[in-house]
Amino acid sequence: RHHFCPTHLRDLPPRARANAEPHAFLQVDALGRVPFSSIRRPRPLLEVDPPNSSAANNNDQKASDMPLEQEPMLAARVTIEDGLCLLLDVDDIDRFLQFNQLQDSGAQLRQRRQVLLEGLAASLQLVDPLGKNGHTDELAQKDDLVFLRIVSLPKGRKLLARYLQLLFPDGELMRIVCMAIFRHLRFLFGGLPSDLGAAETTSNLARVVSSCVHHMDLRVLSFCLAAVVCSSEQPPLRPLGSPTGDGASFILKCVLDRATKLVTDFKAGGDYNISNQSLWKASFDEFFNLLTKYCVNKYDTVMQSLRMQVKPNMVIDEADATKAIKREMPVDLLHACLPHINEQQKKLIWDLSQRSMLVGQS
Repeated sequence: RHHFCPTHLRDLPPRARANAEPHAFLQVDALGRVPFSSIRRPRPLLEVDPPNSSAANNNDQKASDMPLEQEPMLAARVTIEDGLCLLLDVDDIDRFLQFNQLQDSGAQLRQRRQVLLEGLAASLQLVDPLGKNGHTDELAQKDDLVFLRIVSLPKGRKLLARYLQLLFPDGELMRIVCMAIFRHLRFLFGGLPSDLGAAETTSNLARVVSSCVHHMDLRVLSFCLAAVVCSSEQPPLRPLGSPTGDGASFILKCVLDRATKLVTDFKAGGDYNISNQSLWKASFDEFFNLLTKYCVNKYDTVMQSLRMQVKPNMVIDEADATKAIKREMPVDLLHACLPHINEQQKKLIWDLSQRSMLVGQS
């Protein structure tokens, strides 16, 4: 019986191998040589002489004269290809360790595996928002520019999903990557692409992130929720099942549900202590304020839209209003918050529900 694993492991990193390998060609009889596609050596479809441009178009011409290899999105695609090759090397190490008995029990290979994963984090230019003292450092939008370019592509999101699956659930790399994702929930899950394949990739990324959340402790959950609150992007807090995409709400509900389990079940949260509880409460309170403010604004927007659709001095149809509010309000997130709220927060939810019940009297 042959196990599906490599007989030996390659020593060169993916980028070094790619730079060392010559351009590959496919030999075809009577047709000469047909080159394989290469992300590093893209071939122009057509070579033409640039037209004589006027002085007014000089700036546009200078912008278009940038060499292709210096284009940021080409660099992003190269990084994606290198990253996928690197993850294949990590997968080879995992298979090699699974089916081979090593003298050092695989300690060196596990160290090499960790170095490869850390190298990919460096390629993605992921920033750890936590300083050495455990305090949150303020991040600028430009700090995540490379990461955002990569995940703007469907293949980049596939890379990110696979990367998460290979990280240790309780490792610091997992926290750093997930905090980057939570900082950019709107960018990643703000809407479903029209392309079915890209939409499935986005949905799969949401499922992978949620599976990572199921293994987080209360401390990491707190940091992820804080990343949402501190982000410059308003997260898309849509109800589950929304046709425009519910990935962000699905992930956030998983965070709240996981925290509920850890808080209520002492055995499940082995590191549950006063410090982690205080950290979670602080993060949750800020998120709850964000959520309720969003719900109030969304309610006002829905009601204003309904009033514009009816004639003056006419009552808004209660059934239509209820459907419209249900279609826009993230009720699942509000419900998931209930185990964590205090009396004052409970009153906020009560007041919001009362406003919805008074729709028919508007």
